[in-house]
Amino acid sequence: MRYFKQVILSLFLFGYLVSGNAQDVSFSQTYASPLYLSPSFAGFSDGSRLVFNYRDQWPGIPGTYRSLAFSADHYFGNYNSGVGLLFLRDDQGSGKLVKQNLGLSYSYEIEVLRNIFVRPGIQFKFAQQKIDPSRLTPRENISPDDGTSFPGYTYAGTESYNWFDATASAMVYGSNFWVGVVVDHLVKRDVAYTYIETFTPMKTTIYGGYKILYNENSRSRDDQSITFASNIRLQDKFNQMDLGLYWYFRPMELGLWYRGIPVSKTYGLSTNDAIIMILGVTFGNLRFSYSYDFTMSDLAGSTGGANEFSIMFNFNNSGAKSKTRKGAIPYTNSRYSGSTRKSYHRRRLHKIF
Repeated sequence: MRYFKQVILSLFLFGYLVSGNAQDVSFSQTYASPLYLSPSFAGFSDGSRLVFNYRDQWPGIPGTYRSLAFSADHYFGNYNSGVGLLFLRDDQGSGKLVKQNLGLSYSYEIEVLRNIFVRPGIQFKFAQQKIDPSRLTPRENISPDDGTSFPGYTYAGTESYNWFDATASAMVYGSNFWVGVVVDHLVKRDVAYTYIETFTPMKTTIYGGYKILYNENSRSRDDQSITFASNIRLQDKFNQMDLGLYWYFRPMELGLWYRGIPVSKTYGLSTNDAIIMILGVTFGNLRFSYSYDFTMSDLAGSTGGANEFSIMFNFNNSGAKSKTRKGAIPYTNSRYSGSTRKSYHRRRLHKIF
């Protein structure tokens, strides 16, 4: 069985990598990787923020997918602007294919109605995609008897591509809701490793949610709430939908998500992907979170699911009291506090209506 898995994986990765038509990585902790989700989240915290994400997908199959992201962002109240820097690395097939990019994000915040805000955003990034020919093993070099491989293959194509890419976004949010849209890969670039022209397909993301606060903060307790959230990704022929909810009771945050489209199929295969459990714990300005994906597809029992870790640190806060109301969006620290206290920032916001 072990050799059989190796044969199947080798065949899959070889065709997958050489075609160069892979989809973008998806973090299960959507809102724990805010700048990767949308440039509109640049500077969304009250002050400065550092975020680290690591994802190990399908650890039960050797050499599959490992992804990491690191971001830093800050809000400049005098200019109603947020600026952020994001580094992303996606390692596929134990280094057979590596995608990485470094992006600079900018967002601008406008108060269109009382406590209703619009945040357009944009990101410019330097992207790189490279393949390691020495790690590739084609079909012809795998023994059908025991799955072992042998040498005799030389790759003669281009090994690395570098290009500039761009992302645009917009988000509307208030005290208990948010909705946003992101369009990624606005720059078309051929990244094929064969004579067949191949482009990274444009990706559209639509996300949003609603928060129900059932216990307000007081001297003896913090806010307690339930938040419903969704995330839809459209990229070429591969569409994905996440539906989830969070239960927040300080310092804990529990999340339960479903990933898939129950009534849809891609290339004749079911798109029921995973059930995701998330646990987040906050210690002052530091938040740790862990999630595990329970695979629901035909690969269940062989992949080992997916493990994901996130660390978020907020600092240089404005000094708002810790008892002010938490914003609606999970795993973020928006400046909306629910209090009636006027601030210098709010006096400077540009209203449309």
